[in-house]
Amino acid sequence: MHWDFRTRVLLVVVAVLLSLAASLSAALLAYATGGGGHQAVGWGAGTFVGMMTISLGMLAILLS
Repeated sequence: MHWDFRTRVLLVVVAVLLSLAASLSAALLAYATGGGGHQAVGWGAGTFVGMMTISLGMLAILLS
């Protein structure tokens, strides 16, 4: 199947939004369990990077 540019951009936007939701929940959980603000930011950033890597990897396989 041939994916046009608009579909690819929308799928990347969905991947970014899913990564943001996952990172926000990880940051909130880290903060709620007694970690400070720096720890929450670290957990959120790590989760965002991990989720984006997984999402873009799956999209690369799907769109190839």
